[in-house]
Amino acid sequence: MYISKTLVISLAGRGVRATAPQYLAPRQDVEFPSSGSATNPLQWLGANGPWYSGPNVFGISPDIPHNCHVDRAAYVSRHGSRYPDQGAYDGWVSMYERLQNANYTAGGSLSFLSSWRPVLTNPAAQVGLENPTGAKESYDLGYTLRTRYPDLYQEGDDFMVWANNYTRVLQTASMFIRGFLGATASRTGSIVSVTSKGFPAAVGDSLAPSDMCPNFDDAEGGDYKSTWDDVWIPPIKDRLQALVQGNLTLTASDINQIPYLCGSESHITGRLSPWCDVVTDEELKQYEYSNDLRYYYGVGPGTDLPKKMMTPFLNTSVGILQNWPSEGTRADGSTFKIPYILVSFLNDGQLTELVTASGIFDGQPPLAATKKDDDRLWVVSRFVSMRGTIAFERLNCVGIGPKGPEALRRVALNDTYVRIRLNDAVYPIPSCKNGPGSSCKLTDYAKYVAEKYASEGNWITNCNATVVQHTSTPVKGASFFTDLSKPWVRQLAV
Repeated sequence: MYISKTLVISLAGRGVRATAPQYLAPRQDVEFPSSGSATNPLQWLGANGPWYSGPNVFGISPDIPHNCHVDRAAYVSRHGSRYPDQGAYDGWVSMYERLQNANYTAGGSLSFLSSWRPVLTNPAAQVGLENPTGAKESYDLGYTLRTRYPDLYQEGDDFMVWANNYTRVLQTASMFIRGFLGATASRTGSIVSVTSKGFPAAVGDSLAPSDMCPNFDDAEGGDYKSTWDDVWIPPIKDRLQALVQGNLTLTASDINQIPYLCGSESHITGRLSPWCDVVTDEELKQYEYSNDLRYYYGVGPGTDLPKKMMTPFLNTSVGILQNWPSEGTRADGSTFKIPYILVSFLNDGQLTELVTASGIFDGQPPLAATKKDDDRLWVVSRFVSMRGTIAFERLNCVGIGPKGPEALRRVALNDTYVRIRLNDAVYPIPSCKNGPGSSCKLTDYAKYVAEKYASEGNWITNCNATVVQHTSTPVKGASFFTDLSKPWVRQLAV
């Protein structure tokens, strides 16, 4: 069959490759070893495990579809693995003190209890901050995106990312830039810090919009989670209590904390925690389902207001994907080149709200509180893990048009589509997946998001937010991608 040389050159010039590249970036940032009681203990930890690439649940190849190339991309990521917040660490200390003060002997998988102590070595310098595994996850993501999209950055160009003004989030952004730029990071890289509190004019225009939404309430799963916890925790408590002789009585809180300790201690120390030897894969999956309920009925699809928080951000971001501006404005009035890879970092709640708004889980039935649904699509281990990520890839695809009067004539037709990835797996939009690789035509997705945004009502009214003279109505969602002149936006050196 004759193929036009012009078409071949056109495809090659646009980065379309005949075969999928073989990347050097590892599939996983860290190893996921087995424990004495579980095959994959770090895989089932909900939001508390290290980054996990995730299973290919739809069987859709992550490779770029045939005759397409990614010409723009937007990545939104949670911070990397971290040390516990103060409240969680206080819980560890309280548990440690109970274990030290009780008179008991523990056998089997709990035989280490008497010698266990919290793994933080300098809590004042560690609590709440990114840990070494998180730094690696962030650095590796930078390297991965630089090599995954080699045509989207020109060596020597300035490169910036955006981050919620929260220390561990800024630390993640800094490590990402170092992985993306390498030795030139301090010279050509910068972070745009977006503050979400204290600026009424920033209502609905930050990376944590719920911070300025008085009506916002994260129920953390409410009765759904507490009901499920009453199902899965007691059998484990009874099993483990049988390993203890003496006056130490395990509590439901202890049991709920064991998987958390398994994940946190592992990514803090870089070694599998002994707590991972205590529970089985199935017991960890029950804990994972508890995490799923916490997010689904806390800030996800099972909520009213929380699920609407990031829709303005999504609407603005999709608008940028459609009509990518070449330049933005700095605080001093000068211009900057907007990167072809738009990367931003935030926290777990905001990531969940954005994933919910994206439409990926529109077909997910409500989660039950009394029985684990093993066929559910909503599994937060796969996208709200530490450094969990949602990515929007703009696919520029070339099709072969209808034949003209000449039998061998071919017409190249370009169109743009959007493909969404959670961590590394491709997830289609249920109502729009007819494009290459189950992608959605970008104009159709923009319409879907705009209609969703309109149907959710006035964001400011929903929140009962304070409005001042310079508050934008409707809210802007993410003006900071193109305008760095606002007082809640600061450009920082790496």
